[in-house]
Amino acid sequence: MKRIILLLVAVITMSLSVSAQDRTVRGIVFGVYNGSDPLVGATVMGVGTNIGVTTDINGVFDIKLPESVKKILVSYVGMKSQEFDITPGQEMVVTLESETSLDEVVVTAFGMKRDRKGLGYAVQDLKAEDLNTSGTTSLSSAMQGKLSGVEIRPSSGAPGASSNITIRGVRSFSGNNAPLYVIDGMPVESTPDVVQTANSMVSNASYADRSIDINPDDIESINVLKGQAAAALYGIRATNGVIVITTKRGSGLSSSKPVITVSTDLASERVSRKFKHQDVYAQGMGGVYDPTASMTWGPKISELPNDARYGGNTDNQYTRLYGKHEGMYYNPKRAQAGLDGWTIPQIYDNTGDFFSNGFTENANFSISQRTDRTSYAFGLNNSHQEGVVRNTGLDRWGARGALDWHINNEWKLGFTANYVHTNIRTAPQANSGIVNVVYSAPAEYDLKGIPSSVPGNPSQQISFRSTTFNNPYWWAENNAYTQSTQRFFGNAYVEYRPAINWGDNLDLVIKEQLGIDAYTSRYSNIQEVGSAGNSSGYIENESYTRQIFNNLITANFTAELGADREWSLGLMLGNEVNNDHLTATDYIGSGLAFYGQPTIGNCASFTYGYEAPSQDRTVGLFFNASASWRDMLFFNVTGRNDWVSTMPNGNRSFFYPSVSLAWVFTELEALKGNRVLTFGKLRTSYAEVGQAGTYLNNFAYTPTYGGGFYGFYPVNYPIKGQTSFVPYWKEYDPALKPQTTKNYEVGLDLRFWDDRVKLEYTYSYQDVRDQIFEIPMDGSTGYQSIVSNGGRITTNTHEINASVTAYTSKDFDIDLGLNWTKYESMVKELAPGVDNIMLGGFVEPQVRAYTGYAYPVIFGKSFMRDEATGLMLLDSDGMPMTSGESTVIGKCTPDFNMGWSTNIRYKRFNLSSTWSWQKGGQMYHGTYGTMQMFGATTESTDRDMPLHVSGIDYETGQYVEHDVDRFSWNQIYYDCSESMIVDTDFVKLRDVTLTYQLPRLGVFDISVYGFARNVLVWAKMNDFDPESSVGNNNAGGYFERYSLPNTASFGGGLKLTF
Repeated sequence: MKRIILLLVAVITMSLSVSAQDRTVRGIVFGVYNGSDPLVGATVMGVGTNIGVTTDINGVFDIKLPESVKKILVSYVGMKSQEFDITPGQEMVVTLESETSLDEVVVTAFGMKRDRKGLGYAVQDLKAEDLNTSGTTSLSSAMQGKLSGVEIRPSSGAPGASSNITIRGVRSFSGNNAPLYVIDGMPVESTPDVVQTANSMVSNASYADRSIDINPDDIESINVLKGQAAAALYGIRATNGVIVITTKRGSGLSSSKPVITVSTDLASERVSRKFKHQDVYAQGMGGVYDPTASMTWGPKISELPNDARYGGNTDNQYTRLYGKHEGMYYNPKRAQAGLDGWTIPQIYDNTGDFFSNGFTENANFSISQRTDRTSYAFGLNNSHQEGVVRNTGLDRWGARGALDWHINNEWKLGFTANYVHTNIRTAPQANSGIVNVVYSAPAEYDLKGIPSSVPGNPSQQISFRSTTFNNPYWWAENNAYTQSTQRFFGNAYVEYRPAINWGDNLDLVIKEQLGIDAYTSRYSNIQEVGSAGNSSGYIENESYTRQIFNNLITANFTAELGADREWSLGLMLGNEVNNDHLTATDYIGSGLAFYGQPTIGNCASFTYGYEAPSQDRTVGLFFNASASWRDMLFFNVTGRNDWVSTMPNGNRSFFYPSVSLAWVFTELEALKGNRVLTFGKLRTSYAEVGQAGTYLNNFAYTPTYGGGFYGFYPVNYPIKGQTSFVPYWKEYDPALKPQTTKNYEVGLDLRFWDDRVKLEYTYSYQDVRDQIFEIPMDGSTGYQSIVSNGGRITTNTHEINASVTAYTSKDFDIDLGLNWTKYESMVKELAPGVDNIMLGGFVEPQVRAYTGYAYPVIFGKSFMRDEATGLMLLDSDGMPMTSGESTVIGKCTPDFNMGWSTNIRYKRFNLSSTWSWQKGGQMYHGTYGTMQMFGATTESTDRDMPLHVSGIDYETGQYVEHDVDRFSWNQIYYDCSESMIVDTDFVKLRDVTLTYQLPRLGVFDISVYGFARNVLVWAKMNDFDPESSVGNNNAGGYFERYSLPNTASFGGGLKLTF
């Protein structure tokens, strides 16, 4: 950051003088959809120079340029940057076209550029200015609320927290549901190295996914290929959709001198929604103070001096030993920490004290240039983040470069290279989560002020209750979950366009592209001596070293035929080879020799270790054939055959087709030139893609066995040199085949009044069959489960995208955007004899796939209810009765999601914002239910009053009413998982940014901006963000239990271009 600041100072203090020029060029700038109003603040530059001016309030510019300069480059927000020939001696009248014209080009599969009007499937794109990356280090956060059909669920606001991203619902019960990321034409890895399982969700951290290595500021555009027809050319890797990223490079510039951009921003972060602890009652049970109790069902805090055992006003062992202390009470934990045990009753904000203000700092530097034959772009970036939980944070350093070189009219070559080094330090969630003790700490206990360990013995913790759970301050100072990744990814290409005299209506391009994605990630779980559950210390080190090589060769032939060239034909043939080599290691040591050196070398024993190399290969052959007639009818068909190494012999070859059709009906003579309906298109598509599983030949293994006795002697293998072999507990079906997704899509695109109003609607139906998952087996077979095919899930999706230019003039513009999504996935079948399978969660509740229900559902204990009335059944004491067996208690899928955006420009000011609305959906809110049991919530403060309940008497079947004890009710009611199922409706202000573009200062364009993210949240959940969760797998997004909180941020920044 210091280097960036020094660079800024050096740049700003450079000489701003511009030498006298030979002539003055004068003109006025208009926008094509601006009526008669000129554009204020448009940038006008001499091509090949750094000389530039901006238009005044009348849209007029005067610029002095050398006689050798023949063109000017004019740019304006929302308009295409265009070059214009200088007309000597005449005032120029310049008209800019809208950036969103009907012939807009989008990037599709393998970097193919297609006219949007000719696509027969839905594609949605985001430009760099749409991402609004200010104040965030996460690409997924920058995309939230801006895309229809795309659900992005961050697990928390912790630095590097993972996100679940799904496009049009899920397709796999237990496999990968993440989209494929393609950067500059090459697939890259984006999924987490460590995926949380049902067990790790109980006590683990949420690990980052590899998209965290992508710097959002490097991105020029994002195209989301939602349907299978759009993504089918990528084969089995694209079953979940594709996110195509194009990074910034010099090829988009006009021929000029180098363009240098420096930007920096700083944001302060805080917890967006804090848990509010009741501050009336003290630690204890049954109205009696107990300084070792886990719950806060004790006496009123104000009455502690009168407590019979610890009060300073009463006769007890402490007053007899130390004398009476009027108005005070004795806390043994204070004495254990070396403080005065006597204290006056006070209220402490333990939640507010523990969470500090975090901050995020981003700095970016780039230089780019385009000449007649060459373009390049190079950049450096750094992000530093400190989380709201102490000693958590992220540091990311990155460097990138891109080069495109037209050697001659036939040959072109180039490369893109990215290096990233990311370090993350995070904290645990769920049962052993660091916030467990923070939220449950009684209000009279000074969690921050009382030392977390015994003086002189840092490995002996002190907490307000037993050391079953770590004191959060002690954990933050001594333990850690760390992640460190070094990654290189990029590609190089050579392109050949034969100089064959076919005429200007025929073209052939042959391209060879080699990509690499190589990284090493290291994860450490450090548990110091004295840790809860691992008092002697524990270290786990995992590492993942991965090298992915992707070779792609394509031949692309295009032709225009007919007397008026009314026919356009295209044919692409290609071959792709993907090699993926992964080596995973995991070593666990326990019994640290002494405190203060938490390394695996300090461990007394190794309890576990393995090294597992694997290698996968996919070979694909594909074609893409297209035809269009009179820019009205567009037809496209693709086919791809993949051969994969991860499936059984004899079942490794799979073919996936797609077909799409688009009809631009506004090209009909009767509709041409219509000023109301500018554009109209009907589109439809069908596609099939698949997803391969992992097949292993059934094998035996040698377990460590030391159970049982023969006579008085223990049985231990090997015996006399003979060992025992037992089958692996999981069997693999030798007839395993990939799951198949069939997708139908229809859509309508309309644009009105010269594109000022745009509307797109898409309906998609996908049918996923032959799911690959573990099917339970009878123990008598010798196996616990078999990995086989089974199951079917269908998804119906409705998507709407709309935008409106509500008002436009020379000084004032208002643009509005909206996206809306409704989808529902239904589990049609699983396997013979199996009606539900576990996806994740705890012993109870769990997230499951259940036949006949929407996917997924929450499965757990429920209250018994009267079938006729739906009222709860009550026992003779008026307490609720719970069912003996688990059942479906929650539906996770929301009714719909909506995002809307605004962009308002007034002269040099620009205000933009993004909002999100989720209606419906449910999740397991474990923190709230547990805190209710503990008596920690504000709702529990009226405990002196009986709770009035009503229901149906279980024995008599009659309607009854009871006044019951609140403590007794809470212990039974919140021990049932159904009580912790909450609605996840919310409205959020995702981001808002105010930018001011300073008048051009010599060669400098300077903008300053302020921003806020997630500062407004309205939700049904009490004091919690409904997007908080505990994991990054299929179930994680619907479970919350001591999750790390989401954050809100405020900040500002500066961007300088010259």
